Amino acid sequence: MTTSAELLDLVVAALRVDGATVAGSRVYRPGDRPTQNDQYPNWRARVVRETKQSPGRGGGPAFTVTTTIRLIGEVSAIAAVGDDGAAAAEAELWQMQREAEVAIVGSYPLTSKISQIASIDSQLSYNSDGETHLAGIQSDLALEFYQGPENFAPIESDDLDEIDGRWPAFPPIGFAADRTG
Repeated sequence: MTTSAELLDLVVAALRVDGATVAGSRVYRPGDRPTQNDQYPNWRARVVRETKQSPGRGGGPAFTVTTTIRLIGEVSAIAAVGDDGAAAAEAELWQMQREAEVAIVGSYPLTSKISQIASIDSQLSYNSDGETHLAGIQSDLALEFYQGPENFAPIESDDLDEIDGRWPAFPPIGFAADRTG
């Protein structure tokens, strides 16, 4: 059964592949790790939303599930004349975002578990107070997958080996099922 937690693990694994992004192994989950200047660039990842949409009435419970995984990329750059530090931070963020997209879209373990990547929504933010520019990019990945009745109500049962057809009002009869053939 595919779950949002499993998809988050697969996204983090795709980003941690050696050489996938300039952040290297600095990919944190659930993303609340405090950051120091020597820990940039980095990614933080968490599931922020899960929506289940029923395909309609009839049959057992089934859903098209959309999981939104939020990636937050962070970089820092030394302030420079003519806003060159901010420009460097912006360029590095866009590079990180592109590298993350390539790593995620190209991850067979991830894409084999989902129906589609429904959307990727990214936005930048900057803080240029002080001598260091801090900049971040937030990318929300909407991943769709299916959960059917087998994911909600597995039926446990014993094998049927014998049926006893004796009823008090009828002559006794009975038969047994042969499981060997």
